Formats: sequence, C-alpha cells, structure tokens
Amino acid sequence: MDVRVVAATHRDLETAIREKAVPRRSVYRLSVVVISLPPLRQRKEDIPALVHYFLQKYGPELGNPEPSITAGRP
Repeated sequence: MDVRVVAATHRDLETAIREKAVPRRSVYRLSVVVISLPPLRQRKEDIPALVHYFLQKYGPELGNPEPSITAGRP
C-alpha cells in the first residue's frame, strides 16, 4: 500500500513538542518534506494576485463572466 499524508498546522511544532502537546515521533514521521509559508498578513503583496485568481475562478460561476474590483477606501 502506498500512502501519502499531507498535514498542516498553524502551531509552532517545535514549541508544541517541547510542551509535549504533540508527540515527537509523529512530527518526525510527518516531516519528510516541510514547507514553511508565512501567513498572508505577512505577505500583503500577494493579495492582489489572490483576488484576481478568485474573481476569475468564481465570477463566471456566480453569473459574472468578467468580474472586476475597484479600490475602496483605505
């Protein structure tokens, strides 16, 4: 049997291991490939691309074939 597990958390795993909230062996077994991605609040430059993506993806499904957005108040 070939099994792949993808797991995500917002917790700091090193801290959770020290506090014994997460078993070390579980993290070890899951940590074959670790991708660290800062939260979106630290990557504000990514927001316009994400807005564009979701407008294009869901606009037509919601009845708007060419959705757009304008800048609002700061």
